[in-house]
Amino acid sequence: MKYTKFLYLFVAGLLATSALTFSSCKKDDDTKAAPTVTLDVSSFSGKIGQTASVAVVVVAKEGLKSLTITKYLGTTVDASYGTAGSKTVTTLTHSEDYVLNEEGLTTPVRFSFTAEDEKGQTGSADFIITTEPSASYLLLKYNWQWKSKVGKIFDTDPGESEQILDCEKDNFYSFNADGTYSLDYGAITGSGGGTCDFDGFRAPTTWALNTDETELTILSVNVFDPADIQTEVYNITSADATAIKSTQTVDLTAFGGIIYDWKFEWSAKPK
Repeated sequence: MKYTKFLYLFVAGLLATSALTFSSCKKDDDTKAAPTVTLDVSSFSGKIGQTASVAVVVVAKEGLKSLTITKYLGTTVDASYGTAGSKTVTTLTHSEDYVLNEEGLTTPVRFSFTAEDEKGQTGSADFIITTEPSASYLLLKYNWQWKSKVGKIFDTDPGESEQILDCEKDNFYSFNADGTYSLDYGAITGSGGGTCDFDGFRAPTTWALNTDETELTILSVNVFDPADIQTEVYNITSADATAIKSTQTVDLTAFGGIIYDWKFEWSAKPK
């Protein structure tokens, strides 16, 4: 009898333990995963003036409470964005656009997307933007002084050589946002041969860049004949905050020379 009672109590205990275990497992099974944040792109690299865009998709099985977007400049929250650096939406999809500007030249721009579900669980993803200066930005930001002109004049020349004259080395261009520009001939002007003998014979008018910023077109007009407009096209090969390098097809056949692609370089000077 005692043995039967003991066996009964033992079995009852096992059943109770099993019930607790099953209940616990069931609760664990009912707990859904934390939200996930997926971006169609994780990074963007471009030039000032371009637009970086990202599409955000959130999966929140426990229901979405909020999606918080925080903007950083490097590791510092950008307080000028949203409210003290953040904004909040409650949609499972979101798109964010950012126009690249000067602030990204010294540090990456980062948008952090953090989703929180109704259970307090979170998931996040980052969109990182790196910014390069555009040719347009550089032309407007600095004055540009002639540094080098490398080319050939005659077929008999043994090769390319530096052709810049001393009187040209202090020439600099100042480009304006309205499409106009000025050309300062510096202290050494009006003599020295070459183009310097004709300094001031042409008045600067306008400048323009093509869409992909690979061609800089500079126009000037003969001060004695407004119908005589000179067009110079420079094919930009590289541009940064210290130098702009380009090539230009120079036609010297009228002077007994040849047509040749010269290499021009300008150095950046503070405005």
